[in-house]
Parts: sequence; C-alpha cells; structure tokens
Amino acid sequence: MIEPIKSPSELADGAKSAFERGDFDLAIEGFTAARDSYQESGEHLLVAEMSNNLSVALLQAGAPEQALAEVEQTHQVFLAAPDEFKAALAYGNLASALEAVGQREKAEEAMEQAIRLFKEVGDKEHLMHSVRALSELQLRRGRPLDAVSTMQNGLEQQPKLNVKYNLLRRILSIPSRLMGR
Repeated sequence: MIEPIKSPSELADGAKSAFERGDFDLAIEGFTAARDSYQESGEHLLVAEMSNNLSVALLQAGAPEQALAEVEQTHQVFLAAPDEFKAALAYGNLASALEAVGQREKAEEAMEQAIRLFKEVGDKEHLMHSVRALSELQLRRGRPLDAVSTMQNGLEQQPKLNVKYNLLRRILSIPSRLMGR
C-alpha cells in the first residue's frame, strides 16, 4: 500500500512528536522534509522555523556542525518578519550550536542577543532560561565573576520569582552586601 503524501505541517508535527520521544533521527528526517516542502512553496518563515527545529534535533543527535549550518541565518529571517520572539529563540539555538562547535565567544554574543529580545517582548520565562544559559556559558569560559553578575542582574530584573530563583537571588546578594554595595 502506498502511503499518502503528507503536508508540511503533518511532517513538522510528526518530527516534533519524534523529538519529544527522543527519536532524534526520525525528527531530523521529518524536520528536513518539512523544511524542504516549505521551501518549495516559498514559505520562508516556516523554512526558518523548521531549520531552527532541525538544528536542535541535530545537536541532540551529536551533529553540531550541521546544527550550526541550519541555524546560522534563521534569526535574520525572523528579525525581518518581524517576529522578535522567534528571533530570540533562534539566537538561543545559534548560541547552543556555536558553543557545541567551540565558538564560545560568539555563543555568548548570540545569547546576549536572545536575552535582549526576550526582554523586549516581555517573555520572562525564556528570559530567565537564557540568563541562566549565559551564566553557565560564562562559567565554562572561566569567568565566574561575570557568571555571578549575569545571574544576579537577571534575577534583580524579575519582580516575581519562584522559590528557587528567590533563594538564588538572596544567596547571590551576599557577596555584594559583604563588600558594602
């Protein structure tokens, strides 16, 4: 029996399901097929979205160079749309791919752009995730003071924090209080 041809959105949905199950190879196949299908129909925003998703799946599958190639330009497509939220997500994915290929300075720059855009759109959840990711990246780059400062600044900008982040904000404020700041 011949399988019916799937629409790009069905391919994307199948790829997302595969990703959530941890079947990264199937997710890669699905996102690639969806991206190519959207490319054929000239839907550039959806092509960028599929490339963004594909980059995450490629990272999970251990293919950082391919992930970087997929995500390198997606933020520009979203900025031109303009869709600052998706551009911020793309910058975050770009940062992950850059770090995975050892370009940590560029990864830090991309994550800073993600943080800036998440602030602009008011997405506090993604903002905190990005601040934490930047702080962790700074730690891996051997810059613990920058990492603490980044996390502290991110926490201070949030009016309401959950218990975990509220405790972290208090802990991080101790050195500043000891130094009389």
